[in-house]
Order: sequence, then structure tokens, then C-alpha cells
Amino acid sequence: MLKFIMYLIFLIPLFLKNIWMFSIYFLFFFFFFFFFFFYNFFGLYINCSYNFFMDNISFMFCCLTIWICLLVLICSIDYYFYYLNSFYFFILIYFLMIFLFIDFIVYDFFMFYFFFECSLIPIFLIIFGWGYQPERLSAGFYLIFYTLFGSLPLLLIIFFLINMNGGFIFFINIFLKNYFLVFFIMISFLIKFPLFGFHLWLPKAHVEAPVSGSMILAGLMLKLGGYGLIRCLPFIYEFLFLYGYFLISLSLIGCLFSSLFCLIQSDLKMLIAYSSVCHMGLVICGTCTFTDFGVLGSLMMMISHGFVSSGLFYLVGLVYDRLGTRSFFILKGLLSLSPSLGLFWFFFCAMNMSCPPSLNLFSEICLMISILSWSTLSMMFFFFIFFFSACYSMMIFSFTQHGNFSTNLFFYKYFFVREFLVLYLHLIPVFGLMFNIGFFF
Repeated sequence: MLKFIMYLIFLIPLFLKNIWMFSIYFLFFFFFFFFFFFYNFFGLYINCSYNFFMDNISFMFCCLTIWICLLVLICSIDYYFYYLNSFYFFILIYFLMIFLFIDFIVYDFFMFYFFFECSLIPIFLIIFGWGYQPERLSAGFYLIFYTLFGSLPLLLIIFFLINMNGGFIFFINIFLKNYFLVFFIMISFLIKFPLFGFHLWLPKAHVEAPVSGSMILAGLMLKLGGYGLIRCLPFIYEFLFLYGYFLISLSLIGCLFSSLFCLIQSDLKMLIAYSSVCHMGLVICGTCTFTDFGVLGSLMMMISHGFVSSGLFYLVGLVYDRLGTRSFFILKGLLSLSPSLGLFWFFFCAMNMSCPPSLNLFSEICLMISILSWSTLSMMFFFFIFFFSACYSMMIFSFTQHGNFSTNLFFYKYFFVREFLVLYLHLIPVFGLMFNIGFFF
């Protein structure tokens, strides 16, 4: 695994010299080299060396990390031309990609914790430096304090278990009988998801962050909690058998409330952020059932949500850059201005409500099977959650694309081919993975 890390490290001089175009080309080469190198491997773990390893789950999240960060770099070329300090912006995104990539290939829990906290620093600086409103200061502090203070007990538990067992890694065969330790391990990951009740940092950070910050937050940072929780399942399964009903019940109620919150939002970014809370609640439910279908559905939901929510935030960013607003009360009639962009709005809204043939559909089927096998009473929640999910997805499309264009919006410029390329590269993995669903098995 060191060869991939060294490749990324030796690309840093290209960013330091501001040669951003060649940097993007070399990152594309790196992604395809990495993807085809590991695509057909068999077995559970490979390349275990120097605290690094790779398995199916790590491979998928590493591919998601490289792909989303590549799209963020491509869509942020405007910062290179029009904004001050664009050099620091590109450096922060690149270092964030390196931290996240290493985070998904380490097998030591302390290294996982360390690189997760390292990845918070660039996203914190991106929100602070390139956010939209002055409220970005409070949004950045929300992000830091929720995630940092939520994960501090995990650091103490890692040190305690290293002292007791000589190490705390993904492969270690230990069983945690102290439910206080298990509870704090789980809550540190659930805050990062975020679990309903600890979710207030997410909408605030999304609204105040720039487009690229929202894409990384929705596409990658939320997945770290799910990845860590999946890695912890061998240690905490008895706790889930005894008390998992509380987390599943809270997540189902949270999904229902988040769907209702989406229906009353007037800000597009806030609506998409609350839909992320709803989708991550389903992931928590699937993981806590501790079934094969639940974990598989959670994994596919995280991958598909990473592409779909990132694409939706990018669409909102495109409209906001042209028209200066994200409000439903002002945004009307975009279909008459740009029919091509309206097609992408339709695709992403359809995928957000899990229409076939998107990967979201299969992931929600797996999650529904696992949670209904846990309790058939959850069908009532699923009915309303999926119904409201379809309602707010159709609301996004119909409110923004139809109607009369507001006369208050006088400035408008057309869209570039590069922006359609970014949207297409968001779209094609979701459909491609659905047609090659054996990739997850």
C-alpha cells in the first residue's frame, strides 16, 4: 500500500507549483491504476503491511474518496481564476484527500482516529476561508466541537484497550463485555453519521460551506462514521443484540422527522442536508440489525449517497453562482433557461428518491429486508419515510424547474461543458454499479 501513498505524496510538488491541470490528469491515472489493480482480487485481506491493508470495504471507500476529490478539484477551477488564495484552497483539498485515503486503508484504531481528526482540519479551514455568510464561523465551531468532543472518549478507550491487550486493531479477537466502553465507541461514530439528535452540526456546516466543502462533507466525511462502525461490529455485537432496538427506533423516528423537516425547508442546501440525515439514519438501522443484508445495504447506501448528494450540492452550487439565491420562493422556471441542466436535476432527484435503475433502489431494498426481519412493525415507518422522501425529491424538481422565471434575477450566464462533465461523472457510477451489482458481493 505504500506505493499508492508515495504516489500521492509525490504529487504534492505539482500543487505547490500551482500546476493544477497536470495534477488532475495524474490523479485520474492514479484512480484507474488503483481501481484495475485491485478490481479482481479474491480473499478477505490483501497487502497487509506497515499498518496498511485493503479489503472489499476499504477498496470501495478509497475509490469513492479519489473520485469525489477529483470531481471537487475539477469543479473548483473557478476558484483558481476568480478568487484570491486559490493556491491554499487546492492544497487543502489535496491534503484532505490524502488523509481520507490513508484513513480508509489503516487497520489500527489509533491511526484511524488520528487521520480522521487530521481530515477535520482542512474541511474546517475550507468552511472558514471560503464559506458564504458570516455564520460560517459558528458552523465551523459546530463541526469541530460535535465531532471532536464526541470522539474524545474513543481516544481514551483506544489507549485503555492498547494498554490491556497490547493493541487495538481491526483483526484482533477480543470481546468487549464492558457496555460503557461499547456505548462510547458507538456514540463517537454515530455523531459522525450523524445520529438524529446529534445532527445539528450537519445542516449548519452544509449551508455555510462552499460547494466543494459540501460535496466532500456529504460524499466522504459522513462515511467515516459508517466505516468505523462496520469495523467495530465484531467487538460490539452483544451490545447490539441487547440494546440495538433503542438505536434502530431512534433512527427510524429520526428519519421520519428529517423527512418532514425537508418538506418545510425553503433553502435548497438545507433540504438536501436534512435528506442526508434521513439516508444516514437508514444506514444506522441496517448496521445495527447485524445481518448480512443490513451491512450490505448500508455499504451500498453510503456509496450511492456519496455520489447523489454530492451531485445535488453541486447542482445547487451552479445555480447559486449564477443567480445568487437558493430559495424556493425565488428560484423558478430554470427549465426554460437551461433544459440540459434540467435533465440532470431530474436524474439526481429521481436517484435521491431511489428510482430504478439506481444503486439507491437496491440498497433500500436490502435495508428494508434487514429491518423488517428485525421487526415487522417498522413497515409503518418505512411507508411514511419513503413516501415523504419521494415528496421532497419531487418538490425539489418541480419548484425549481417549473413556473415563471423571477424578474428579480437579472444576471444569468450559461453553463460550461466542464460543469456538465462533473455532473455526468457523478451520475455514471450510480447507474454503472447497479448494472454490475456483483461488485458488492
